Amino acid sequence: MKWQDNDLVLVTGGGSGLGRALVRGLARDGAQVLTVGRRAEPLGETASVAPERIRTLSADIANPEDRARIVDAAQGWRVRAVVHNAGLLDPVGPLREVDLEAWRQAMAVNVEAPVFLTQGLLPRMERGSRILHISSGAAHKPSMGWGAYCTSKAALFMIYQVYRDELWRDGILVGSVRPGVVDTPMQDHIRTQTPERFPAVDRFIKLKQNGQLHTPEDAADFVQWTLLETGDKQFIEQEWNISDEDHAQRWRETRQV
Repeated sequence: MKWQDNDLVLVTGGGSGLGRALVRGLARDGAQVLTVGRRAEPLGETASVAPERIRTLSADIANPEDRARIVDAAQGWRVRAVVHNAGLLDPVGPLREVDLEAWRQAMAVNVEAPVFLTQGLLPRMERGSRILHISSGAAHKPSMGWGAYCTSKAALFMIYQVYRDELWRDGILVGSVRPGVVDTPMQDHIRTQTPERFPAVDRFIKLKQNGQLHTPEDAADFVQWTLLETGDKQFIEQEWNISDEDHAQRWRETRQV
């Protein structure tokens, strides 16, 4: 993608992990990036490598007033791309024990925010702009102890499909990508769970021990490739998956990874 002077990319959850690596990668590519998160200090660390290209805004995407602030921060820019990266794993544990407020918080971050943040930003988007949802295998397969996360990611996958079909006629492209199991603070949190709360915890511990986690930089590069280098119909017609050998091969051949 060739960037114009007033082009902007918005990335949520840019304070650590995959989001941080993606923001920095986009900035290296020449993009002007606005990244948002709840904590100012991690966002500042993300921006420190390229402060001339990375703007930050401390905001809670679960809060309608903060979502309005994010939309206002994009005023005067043409929003060329939005990456809905922020997500909550919690609450972890059996559905029969889930706390209502924790459930609502997960849905507000993982489901409500992408719907309404997209809605608010659409007037600042033009034909050819792209929206990308960060998905997960949890959207497609149940996992005991991850009831809220699986449910919210499944909802996010449906939101991608509905927005994709609705916005296609306006020339705004909506895609979805699965970056795999990435060595991020979320993975650190997963490995602290007890088998009673999350029966599959041992699998994730072994992935870390065996060096089988994707680095944030590799996963972010796959996400960035999906966002910027796939054709229009390719971008929207399927969920891109780093664990799919065909998808990964296309990425590696193009990016020489």
